[in-house]
Amino acid sequence: MGNEQMQRLQLINLLLTITLVTMGSVCAEAQTLTVALSANSANFNLTAGSNNNPGSNSVTITTTCGCILQTVNVYAYFNNSAAALTNAGNNIPSSAFQISTNGGGFQPLVNTEPFGGANAGIRISNFFTWFPGFGSPHNDTMNFNIDLSGATLPSLPPGTYVGTLNIRAQAP
Repeated sequence: MGNEQMQRLQLINLLLTITLVTMGSVCAEAQTLTVALSANSANFNLTAGSNNNPGSNSVTITTTCGCILQTVNVYAYFNNSAAALTNAGNNIPSSAFQISTNGGGFQPLVNTEPFGGANAGIRISNFFTWFPGFGSPHNDTMNFNIDLSGATLPSLPPGTYVGTLNIRAQAP
């Protein structure tokens, strides 16, 4: 059976803190897939109505696959797209949470991926391993932003918003 591992990125506040959860998913029998994070949190100082609310630090995902001839996909996702971050009945949706991977543009978590809630995820990367040591480990660096300019988000009350961003790898 495969190996599973998870690390959570828990998100908190209008001074938001993200706590990461990493999950390595199933590889073939007697093969391993692990995911590690360089940090398990990031802070945000949120400005109501602003589309630019960056996280305080980047987080690097290191994915190691002891697999032979496998494509590995790495995903980030929330369990609920409407309430990725919550505070006493007020919600920040996953569509307002953005990730930049390896210096690329910021992308919202709006895709339905193999894990997590509908319209609440994004594929961070995919890579191929020939055999252990070739193509693995693989690193991806994520930067974060929260866009509070859309819909009812400009009128969110101040407070501590909490949620969990999951990071998971899969070698189908």
